[in-house]
Amino acid sequence: MKNNLLVLACVAALGFGSCSKSNSPATTTTNDVEGQVITNFVNVVANPNYVEIQTTSVALQAAVTALIATPNAANLLAAQNAWKATRAPWESCEGFLFGPVEDNYYDPTMDSWPLNKADVDAILAGSDPLALANIDVLDGSSKGFHAIEYFIFGVGGTKKATDITAREKLFLASATQSLVNTTTQLRDSWATASGNYSATVTTAGKGSSVYKTRKDLFKAMVGSMSDICNEVGTSKMQDPYAAKDSTLDESSFSHNSTTDFTNNIKGILNVYTCTYNGVNGTASLSTLVAAKNASLDAKIKTQYNAVVASFATITHTFEKAIYDQRAQVKATQDAIAALQVTLDVDLNAFVEANIKD
Repeated sequence: MKNNLLVLACVAALGFGSCSKSNSPATTTTNDVEGQVITNFVNVVANPNYVEIQTTSVALQAAVTALIATPNAANLLAAQNAWKATRAPWESCEGFLFGPVEDNYYDPTMDSWPLNKADVDAILAGSDPLALANIDVLDGSSKGFHAIEYFIFGVGGTKKATDITAREKLFLASATQSLVNTTTQLRDSWATASGNYSATVTTAGKGSSVYKTRKDLFKAMVGSMSDICNEVGTSKMQDPYAAKDSTLDESSFSHNSTTDFTNNIKGILNVYTCTYNGVNGTASLSTLVAAKNASLDAKIKTQYNAVVASFATITHTFEKAIYDQRAQVKATQDAIAALQVTLDVDLNAFVEANIKD
C-alpha cells in the first residue's frame, strides 16, 4: 500500500522453526549459495506470489459479476470473501516492493489509502460514464482494492446486497476489471515470456541492467523487508492509533486491517526463508546468514515470531483496538520496530560485509 500522502527455509507453524536438511553450506561455496538464493527468490517467492494475486483477482471478478447479476446475501458474502482472498497475497508481496510493482506504479494504482470517498461519492452522484476507460484514468485513491472494498462492504461493513445502486454496480464492475488488468500486468512484468524482470534479478552482478552487483540486489531485498516494517508500524498502524481515528485505518470497511498487517509482516518470512505457500527454496537469505552469523539468524527469527505473536493479542477489529486495546497495539508496534532495527542495521551490515560480487 502507498499512503496518499530473498531465500534454506526454516519454518514453523507460527513462523521460523526447524531447518530443512537440504543444501548444507559445507558442500557448496558461498557464491553458489548466493546464486541459488536469487534463483529461488524469483521462482519460489516472487513469481508464485504475483501469479496468485492475478488468479485470485480473476476469482474476485467472477464473484463480483455474480453479485451484480443477482444481488443477494450469499453472493455478497462470496464477493467479500473473494476480496479478502485477493488481498492476502497482495499484502504478502509488499515484503518485496521493488521492481515493476513500484517502477510502473502498480502499487499506488491498486492500493492507495485512504480512499478518496468524497470523490467516489461525487462520481456516483453524477452522470458521467463509468466504463473501464473512465475508471482507469482516476487517481489510485478513487479506484483499486479500496473502492471495491467500499462498494461491497460499505462503511462499517454494513453493506447489504440490495443497497448496491445501479451506478455502484457499473463502477464496481469497471473497478474490478481495472484491478484484474493491473494484477495481470504485474504478473506479466516478471514472466519470462513477457516483461521478464525475473532475468533482471537472476542476472544480478552478471550483466543486469538494474543490479550491477549481487550486493545491490540483496540490499534491495533487505531494504524492502525493512520498509514494510516501517510502513506497517509507523504509518498503517500509527496514523489511526495516534489520531484515535478509525477512518484512517486501511481496510476499515472490511475490518481486515490486522490481517492485512500480519500478511505484510509474513512477506518478510517469505523473502528471508524463501518460502511461499508451503513450498521451500533450496537456499535462502537465512542460509547465508546462518552459515556465518548464527546468532543474527536466530535473532531475526525470534523477533519475527514475536511480531506475529503480538498481532495475535489484538483480538478486536483494529478499528476498535485503537480505542480499547491500545497497549496491545503499541506492543505490536514496538515488536515491529525492534525487527526493523535488526534488518536495517545488522542484516544490512551482514550483506555489506559478506556479499562481495
